[in-house]
Amino acid sequence: MGQLSFWSADARPRALGDLEGLLCGPGRVELFGRGSAARITVVLGPPPVPEEDDPEPEPEPGPESRAEPEPEPDAAEPIEPADPVDPVDPDELAFLDLDPDEIAARLGMLPARAGGFPDDGRQRGRHAGVADAVPAGVSGERGCGDPGAPRQERPVARTPASDPVVDEVTGWRARAVCCALRARGVPAEVGHAEDGRARVRTAFRTDLADLARAWTDGGGMKTVPGGFELDGPRLRLWVLAAGGHHGPGYALGLDPETRTLDDRLLTASRQLGLGARLVHGSLRIAGARRLRRLGELVGCPPREVAAGVWPV
Repeated sequence: MGQLSFWSADARPRALGDLEGLLCGPGRVELFGRGSAARITVVLGPPPVPEEDDPEPEPEPGPESRAEPEPEPDAAEPIEPADPVDPVDPDELAFLDLDPDEIAARLGMLPARAGGFPDDGRQRGRHAGVADAVPAGVSGERGCGDPGAPRQERPVARTPASDPVVDEVTGWRARAVCCALRARGVPAEVGHAEDGRARVRTAFRTDLADLARAWTDGGGMKTVPGGFELDGPRLRLWVLAAGGHHGPGYALGLDPETRTLDDRLLTASRQLGLGARLVHGSLRIAGARRLRRLGELVGCPPREVAAGVWPV
């Protein structure tokens, strides 16, 4: 192998600088306070695709809407007013054998009791100042609690359960990244990001501060340090976090939120003779010779490696 064996992950001791391989992919490093400590966060797997809401079908016109509207009366023809209703004379009720409530009902001042004559709704409008029996703000035809007017239940928007978006490969990546961090003296834990994906995160540590300052620009954004070089150990961690076979070639996933760094990482990968290309958010490596060189750089696969991950 010659020179390639020197750059291979199997030929070099583990070091804290190997964690830069996680930052080449989806990894992020965050400074704390005045920059005395930092932590690494790696969100694994592709972001979930939001579900599109099905458009509501337009309601079909009912028989009422299809009916032809009634012709409006001709404005030229005068509309005859309705015949006025003669008011009830109280003296005409004096000879009747009625109690005071019944007399008041006939005058439209009180509703008729059971057994009296039915109130047709016209009596109440004959005398001004008589209160309506229906409460204010409630429709007289469809009041609250009216059994003849059932409520229309409307669909309620519900938040779906946020099940973790973790498949077999993503779960293996989370365990492998945790083991790689622990092997370099940086314990980490597995959790879930806000969108449900698996997330590996360390605690704030002082030994990660230099790494964070090198990968953070003056505006607090992720950047690739000047003169950055890839090697076998860094590539190995990159493969653990975001590598996988893609058709006849191999793809190294990039950070989808920092696409301005793609060209620098592409240059660093070509310096190792991988001949990578930028294709849809990843570095693609194709060709038997280049894939063989990639396999030599990342070293032997770990035990129980997930299918389709290791470049062999």
